[in-house]
Amino acid sequence: MIALKPLAVAVPLGPIAKLVIPAGPGLPTAEQAKAAIALAERIRAEARAALITASASGLDAALDAIDRIAGGAIAGFEAEMKRLLAARADYRAEMDTAQCRLGCAFCCHVDVVATPFEAIRIATAMRRGRIPDLGAAVAEAALPSQTRGARNTPCPLLVEGACSAYAIRPFACRSLFSSDAKLCELGFAAGAAPGAAVNVPILSWPRLLSMGYLTGLVAAMRDLGLAARLIELRAALGLLLADESAASRWLQGDDVFPQQSG
Repeated sequence: MIALKPLAVAVPLGPIAKLVIPAGPGLPTAEQAKAAIALAERIRAEARAALITASASGLDAALDAIDRIAGGAIAGFEAEMKRLLAARADYRAEMDTAQCRLGCAFCCHVDVVATPFEAIRIATAMRRGRIPDLGAAVAEAALPSQTRGARNTPCPLLVEGACSAYAIRPFACRSLFSSDAKLCELGFAAGAAPGAAVNVPILSWPRLLSMGYLTGLVAAMRDLGLAARLIELRAALGLLLADESAASRWLQGDDVFPQQSG
């Protein structure tokens, strides 16, 4: 067992005042924001308590707790997606326009932001053999773009057009639905040209639904004195798989993850 300094609340536990809003959907309505904050407070408290308890038993226990925390948040998101689709005809109509299909992987060639919980969960699953070991691909993809010598670098978890970590993919991926695959393809092509951009239409409500879960996870990290920010997934996985101490150092309060550029 690798020992950790047990985690404890490190800052005053004031109410959440700011939401983590994913890129793309715009601002939430007052009703959406209120619901997201209520959800975030619940996730914050549960995640904080679980990590405090687990950290007293060492690194493996803390990693297990992170898996349960992130997995529980994802399960809650998926259940709420199903509930909303059953309850709201307008959401069902929008989802019917989504053109995302197995093998359509244009969006798997852009930078993805995730919480440290999500990145650590994926890296731990790879180390423990729960998903394919793609360490070499991760290491190459984590290099700076000027070193890789190519744009539109595929996500290192992408294998034959499908996500090898699909069941545990982060919120940024699972909440993204495009209503125009042709524009996704054009956006992919434009990504190879500096300064080029294509406005791809996405469904807003799944992105906005994810903000309560993201906000709660980030708030729990902040409560415990951990580096609490979204991180770029390729670079984070590269670090976590190359340096076995990275997760434990993050759990001790070090801001180990590379800063996002731009």
